[in-house]
Amino acid sequence: MNRKNLLSGRDKELYELAEQYEKAQRERMPIYMDADDLADLADWYAMRNKFQTALETTEYGLSLHPNNTALLVERAYLFLDTQRRGKAKEIVERITDDFSSEVKILKANILMGEGKLEEAEKLINTIKDKEELANIIEVAYLYNDMGYSQKASQWLEIGKGLYDEDEAYLAVVADCLYGERKFDEAAVYYNKLIDKNPYSAPYWFGLARCYFEQQQYDKAIDACDYAIISDDEFAEAYVVKGHSFYQLGNDKKALESYRKAEELQVLTHDFVYTFIAMGHISQNEWEQAYHYLKAAIDSYEEKTIPLAMLYSNAALCLFKMGEKEKAYQYSRKAIGTDPNDVENYLISGRIYMEDGNPEQGIKQWARALKIAPYPETWNEIGLICMEINQIEYARVAFEHVKKDAPDYEGINERLTSIYLILHDKENFMKYNQLCKKPISQDELKELQQMMNGEEREEMAKIMKDIFESLK
Repeated sequence: MNRKNLLSGRDKELYELAEQYEKAQRERMPIYMDADDLADLADWYAMRNKFQTALETTEYGLSLHPNNTALLVERAYLFLDTQRRGKAKEIVERITDDFSSEVKILKANILMGEGKLEEAEKLINTIKDKEELANIIEVAYLYNDMGYSQKASQWLEIGKGLYDEDEAYLAVVADCLYGERKFDEAAVYYNKLIDKNPYSAPYWFGLARCYFEQQQYDKAIDACDYAIISDDEFAEAYVVKGHSFYQLGNDKKALESYRKAEELQVLTHDFVYTFIAMGHISQNEWEQAYHYLKAAIDSYEEKTIPLAMLYSNAALCLFKMGEKEKAYQYSRKAIGTDPNDVENYLISGRIYMEDGNPEQGIKQWARALKIAPYPETWNEIGLICMEINQIEYARVAFEHVKKDAPDYEGINERLTSIYLILHDKENFMKYNQLCKKPISQDELKELQQMMNGEEREEMAKIMKDIFESLK
């Protein structure tokens, strides 16, 4: 897909062209349209995730304008966007214009996708009109989308002083800053764009993404609402709005947004079912969770979400429901479906541990660590052990995290909690002082009050020693 941030005037024109085109299609009446208009219209549909309609538009356009370069280029991008690289390469072979910049950039895109960066750059360097805005935009987006943010910035430098107030230039700068995770700077540019074009859904959506990444979820929801007001079929806005509500703990509102995204065909049934299921799992509502996971498995659409993840979580639910044999069957299915997915082994290990078989549980976790020998994996094991009350195993896991990544987020707090539970005063003190917010005497007193019976008496002695050490 050509990444065009269309001006408000052009956007309005394309709305009108879409109405004319769709009316003609419904009535099965021929309609003549300019080749560039049809290419832009296909891009407009693709921006709204209507890829099939976009492909049909290019096909119709080529029936009117055989071998038109703009239409062939757009069709090739559509195949790339829908993971049909072979089809895209077939389209490129039909293009006879080897000298236009847009064709060179398309070919460079395919080369980069094949890992041939050096060849792609040689082709890009043959572009003559490097200062032309369209070329700056397309090459910058190409580098940014392929993960070469520094190279994208170098191309954007070409436009500085030439297009500083141009809306399309500002848009690519904003998007590339977002790609570099410079969310504050990107938000400044999106706000500038909104000042220029307050009814642009992509600009409001860009701002919403910045807020979301900064964990300003209320602001992200507001920005999504403005995007939806501007274009009520802008599907990605519903997705980010749903994610934001989910982060705020409002599952009901999140589901409403996901349902709308599903209607617009940007989310699938299995995603929505999975979301509901994971909400039930977080509440330990195993039967309800399994019901929706089974529905997700039954309606599974390839490449939307990992099938192995559905099997693994279904296995956990079944185990919690007392259906152990079926749980182990699903766990084996998960690993068989994707033997390189760490999560499968983490959940399988958890099931074995809860079933009183620590030897097999540790073996599964060892397999997870062989695939991903990182602090993140140890941390996940530690969290699982905490959840299933395997405190000593949790201690071992978190100590591995501390050893491999001393500044790992939250590790001091987790070790502080572990050693408090284990009544290990020395290590509690060691890690508590490293916490961002160490546990105070008042908080320790609250913990003391939570204890009861014999545990309370034992904890009281430990607390007394700790209080003395904190003075």
